[in-house]
Amino acid sequence: MHCGHQRLAKYVTCRLRLNAAKTQLLWLGSSQQLDKVDCRDVLVLGTRVAISDTARDLGVVIDRELSLAAHVTAVCRSGYNQLRQLRPVVRLLSMNHHHHHHHINF
Repeated sequence: MHCGHQRLAKYVTCRLRLNAAKTQLLWLGSSQQLDKVDCRDVLVLGTRVAISDTARDLGVVIDRELSLAAHVTAVCRSGYNQLRQLRPVVRLLSMNHHHHHHHINF
């Protein structure tokens, strides 16, 4: 399968400013179609950009088959990490609450 380097470079040159550090490329299709693709990177404006399995756009993780599996995983991971960060705060609040009631009872 031809990668279409010239068409992509022409489009980017005419319409977009490329930030190679933030650029992500995906091949989209069914697993059968994607198995036929042998291109792993694309030369864009003199910079090699690797083809990714997932990309993030406006906070949504998109995968090669347009399923939400990668996005759901990312959201769950983020929520879990935020809950872990709250654990010490909850302990501190519980200790302060217990300490405050202990003084009131005297």
